[in-house]
Amino acid sequence: MSDKKRIVIRRRLIPEPVQQDQQVSELAEAQEVEKQGPEPQEMQAQPTSQQPTDNYEEALKSFDAIQAKLREIREMDRSIQRVFKKWDEVDLRSVKKKLNQLSDERNALLSEAQTCENLLNEALGQLESRMSELEEQLFDRLVEVEFLRSREGTLSGAENERLKTLEAEVEEYRNKIAEIKKQISDLQVKIDNVRSLPRTIAKLTTSTEEAEPLYRELVAKYRDEARVSSAIEKIMQDEGVSRPYAIIHLWKAALKPRVSGQ
Repeated sequence: MSDKKRIVIRRRLIPEPVQQDQQVSELAEAQEVEKQGPEPQEMQAQPTSQQPTDNYEEALKSFDAIQAKLREIREMDRSIQRVFKKWDEVDLRSVKKKLNQLSDERNALLSEAQTCENLLNEALGQLESRMSELEEQLFDRLVEVEFLRSREGTLSGAENERLKTLEAEVEEYRNKIAEIKKQISDLQVKIDNVRSLPRTIAKLTTSTEEAEPLYRELVAKYRDEARVSSAIEKIMQDEGVSRPYAIIHLWKAALKPRVSGQ
């Protein structure tokens, strides 16, 4: 028996992928990634705080609204005085009921004034902070300007341009600071005005135009200002009304012709 070597040929059941198949697969994956797009980046939070100028304008609007309401109450007070003076049918008792309504409006306005004062103070604080920042920035530029000027004659072209830019910025900062100082001063006056309202609101909202001419008539009639003033004071105390209404009440009793509407 001859010795023969047995040769066994083994075939791979799964052929190895060719390089082209790998490239096609990688290309498909790349296209899929492109379709999905880049990963979304986290959005930066937008600042929500108001700018100092916004708060300043809001505070001014609030203050103007308070002033408008003061004028409105004063004009209503004058209208009541006119009616009281003209019409015989309108007595002091009816007037006092209307004055109670005005008193309620004054109290409501004082509550609004507190809100207004808070807005003014908030705007003032923000403007003061802004001015402090501008003053620091101005100082930095002034120092740099002074340094560059001390080297004048040896500056490069770029340094000369920098000096010109800084000098222009210094002027801008000075103008901004001057403007904010003016706004701060304006707010301080308005804050004092609002804070004083509990003491001044009665005077600010009480008209004197109708009653004072009548007071002069009474003094001219009786030739005794002390006596007239004493009578007015007594009416004010007894009836709980302000001076103009006491004057009109006394004038109607002493001098007014008995014809309604005059």
